[in-house]
Amino acid sequence: MTSYLIYTDDSGDEISSFYSALLVPMDSWSKVLRQWLKFRKWLYNKHEVPADYELHTYQWLKGQGEPVPDKPDHLANTSEGLRREIAEKALKQIRVLHQNGVRLLTCETQGAVKADAYRALIDALDAELEKEQAWGVVVVDGGKDGAPDPHVRAAHRSLKLDSRRVVEDGWLQPAQASQLVQMADLLVHCAYQAARRKPGRRFMWDWYPKHLHDLELTCNCP
Repeated sequence: MTSYLIYTDDSGDEISSFYSALLVPMDSWSKVLRQWLKFRKWLYNKHEVPADYELHTYQWLKGQGEPVPDKPDHLANTSEGLRREIAEKALKQIRVLHQNGVRLLTCETQGAVKADAYRALIDALDAELEKEQAWGVVVVDGGKDGAPDPHVRAAHRSLKLDSRRVVEDGWLQPAQASQLVQMADLLVHCAYQAARRKPGRRFMWDWYPKHLHDLELTCNCP
């Protein structure tokens, strides 16, 4: 029987809200983290971006922040093109994790209320885990102040106690302290752009189907 650590993050706008979940089998957790840390080591050796620098997708692709603060003219600070290449390389690394049993689930709801998308995600996760007779613990981005959306607990407690497969409430973990929450952040932004197709992010439109389709628990292809 499989048990998962499930890392989540959100994206969206005034039209729709998204939550993505990265499901990591507990018995593969160390392998998955080690694989990702190899990517972060490459990123440091090649582009001097420290492993503890938070890869926040929205800011990263917008060219915000200075991952190499002592070198203002460094390409990692100034080149949006280089940042795009690095983000896509990160997706390729995540795709490889399918061989370790890593899976992906994304939910979209109408409107700007992120709590609705989170509730849909928790319900969908519980249903999928039931199919596998598996269990899951959800890790939620707690933000810098350590506080999630106040509706997170309500979403978990709406599940039927006698049959639920998502155990406990969401566990808080600020993204800057968790490599795997940062991975979930990248995934949900790819899902958002695949669905909403913002003109300024045309380069991302095919990233989700191209790199992440094989990880999906449920295929939503037309």
